Amino acid sequence: MAGQRATIKFIYFDLGNVILHFDFRDAYRQMAQVSGVSADRVCDILKDGRLQVKYENGELSSAEFHEWFCEAAGRRSDRGGLLAAFSHMFRANIPLIPVITQLAAANHRLGILSNTCEAHWEHCYDGRFGILRNAFEVHVLSYRVRATKPDAKIYEAAITQAGVPPQEVFFVDDLPDNVQAAQQYGMDAVLYTTVNQLVSDLRKRGVQFNY
Repeated sequence: MAGQRATIKFIYFDLGNVILHFDFRDAYRQMAQVSGVSADRVCDILKDGRLQVKYENGELSSAEFHEWFCEAAGRRSDRGGLLAAFSHMFRANIPLIPVITQLAAANHRLGILSNTCEAHWEHCYDGRFGILRNAFEVHVLSYRVRATKPDAKIYEAAITQAGVPPQEVFFVDDLPDNVQAAQQYGMDAVLYTTVNQLVSDLRKRGVQFNY
């Protein structure tokens, strides 16, 4: 039948502000305490010269990110302490966790498709958010792919790693531009607003799970 949706065989979740909430203001304050410059200056350093973007793009290693930051700040700080301060801003989206857990329990294949840097991913994946290790078989991360959403390269990587045609890949993200780009590359993508809306979107596509 014309217009009929394909069967969903792989489900991607964005990480930030979908699986995990975060607030960069927390990171700026914490980095200020470690580095000895103001939170406003930290914000400027990360945004000027696209330092944060380059780190997420995989253009800079964690060591290089630290060096660039220290040079811009005009003072040295401990690398581990600075990266921890940069990363300690995430908290679980608690209402969403049972949805992910039940999707995994129903043997749906799940993945993470996210713009993130090495420090943030390692911080979140170290065991503090067990759902990341237990539920997701594929992690398509910008710093590894060396491309950030909405660039075509990261969606191509996601489709390849899912191992199914793009129309059989479902993706949820909190940013309209990322959703529109995913749709452009053939994925069935929706904007994340609430858990109930996401569950409704999955149900409409015939995704069965106990929730």
